[in-house]
Amino acid sequence: MIKNKNNSKAIKIIAEIGINHNGEYLDAKKLIAAAIKSGVSGIKFQYRNLKNAYKKNKNNEIGDEIIKEEIKRNYLLPDEIIKLCEYAHESNVEVGISFFNVEDINDFESKVDIFNFFKVPSVELTNHELIKKLGGHGKPVYISLGCHYESEIENMYRALGDGTWIPMHCISNYPVAMQNAKLGYIEYLKTKWVGKIGYSSHDYNWEMCLIAIAMGVSVVERHITFDKNAKGLDHSTSSTPDEFKKLVDFADSYSFIASGNFPRTPNQGELLNLQNLGRSYYAKVDIDVEEEITLDKLEFRSPRVGLGRQEITEFINKKSIIKIDAGSVINRTVFENKLKLELSSIEYAKNNKISLPVRLHDITSIKRHFQLNSYEFHLSFGEVNNSLVEFDLMNLDKNDSYSIHIPDYINSNQLMDPFSKVEEQAKKSKDMIEKINLFATKLQSYTGKSVPVVGSFSVLNTNKDDFYYKHKELLDKHSRNNVQILMQWLPPIAWYFGGSIKLNILNDLDDALFIEKYEIPICMDVCHLCMGNSLFNFDTISLLKKLKSNIKHMHIADSIGVDGEGIQFGKGDRKNHNTIEYALNFNCLKVIEVWQGHLDNGAGFINALNNLELIYNV
Repeated sequence: MIKNKNNSKAIKIIAEIGINHNGEYLDAKKLIAAAIKSGVSGIKFQYRNLKNAYKKNKNNEIGDEIIKEEIKRNYLLPDEIIKLCEYAHESNVEVGISFFNVEDINDFESKVDIFNFFKVPSVELTNHELIKKLGGHGKPVYISLGCHYESEIENMYRALGDGTWIPMHCISNYPVAMQNAKLGYIEYLKTKWVGKIGYSSHDYNWEMCLIAIAMGVSVVERHITFDKNAKGLDHSTSSTPDEFKKLVDFADSYSFIASGNFPRTPNQGELLNLQNLGRSYYAKVDIDVEEEITLDKLEFRSPRVGLGRQEITEFINKKSIIKIDAGSVINRTVFENKLKLELSSIEYAKNNKISLPVRLHDITSIKRHFQLNSYEFHLSFGEVNNSLVEFDLMNLDKNDSYSIHIPDYINSNQLMDPFSKVEEQAKKSKDMIEKINLFATKLQSYTGKSVPVVGSFSVLNTNKDDFYYKHKELLDKHSRNNVQILMQWLPPIAWYFGGSIKLNILNDLDDALFIEKYEIPICMDVCHLCMGNSLFNFDTISLLKKLKSNIKHMHIADSIGVDGEGIQFGKGDRKNHNTIEYALNFNCLKVIEVWQGHLDNGAGFINALNNLELIYNV
């Protein structure tokens, strides 16, 4: 079974099963399954032995009568709760329980240690005997602070002393209106309590939990239900599994949401938008060598692939060192000598099967400039539809090795998704894969060498098992004539259509298990792998070792954090060095994917090749 990585989360989300199971074992199991699927860190029960809870008196208060009847109706046996604990533990989810008195703990006998944490409800805050008894198990004890005056809370602190106690801000109304949440008390708690602080939410609006997280709580507890309008006392103050999924997503991403307290740098999606939407200078007329360049000879147009407003100022009235045709972009190589690609860097690249990305229109010039023997065609959807059939393979050196990258898009507003619920999108995606397959087959026949085809299959329409099963069938179907289609390892965040989109497939440890299960060949993008490590905190080299037999092709670049993609080698996070070094030892093509390496006469690729040899040829 695929296990969730919940125990190391900085902010824990606990789904309170409570009495929403209606006293039915199977209903409780369904709630637990839904909570697990939403990604929670833990689930929690509450247990009361009625014999220990209420006095034998026919003259009950009206409220007592209601609650007593609800507790009786929703009672689960200790043995049933133990079985449900075991079920949750199979998915690596922690389980806790609330007790209301010491006697009830004895109903579980020695099996009470199956619980990972305990909860003391607000009404038992002054029950120091119960709290100390639970604390004796050496596990976290969450204590709700609702219903009580500050003096009683401070008395609890003094009575308990140091320990594994975690105070939980709580307003014990059911539900709590947002105007009555008093979340400022979390800040007050920080002045009284050194350790972790939690929030026990009975809010009508689940989004109040997000504010609590922003104020610094490290654990949030909230009831889970399938129907907020169901019969029972707790359903109206509960959240559905979909709401829990949103809450978990926010909690898991909070450290990134709240980051940025440092000098600003744009992410790759912003840089892409700057390029596509911004402008740079182009030659309005032909400009000769040694001719002075003035603003009247230039025009400011999109895309921004050359010098912008600020950069151009230092070069105005300077002479060009090369001939410039009208319409050509103005970049630094117009005024400065080209970077030198070292011969040792070329040899190192060849020996390590280093490849460069190319387009159909620039393969000849890049080959002439870099003299490598491996190249990867990065195709656009326009090229697949219009240029691929007409491309003359005789322009290529048949002694070189080639690979092909399937476009991420099938048109200007749709991703490549062969299993889209939109029929036309699915059909066009499959048609594009088929067209590229035919091109790869011809290229393979021409060169006599295998031509790996890489695709970013990034849309998760159902569950992961279904995703991998269907894509395995698709790839097997199209991988004929010895053309192998590879699924690319993806980043945690993709820059699709200029936006930043969190991806939920092909980037985490559980994806590696499915890749192994279905024996799926992949292209390992080392840059994406390192960015994924920044979000999911896995061991990159262990993952590379795990998938060694599946990795048939590679993309490589350095990275910074979760969203700094395509960084020059040696300029990324220090932790990436060993990962890149290990990846270079794989016996497959490795395509350099530094950001916009082809611009400025390939300056980025020159730097990348020189840096690879300088840093890793030791």
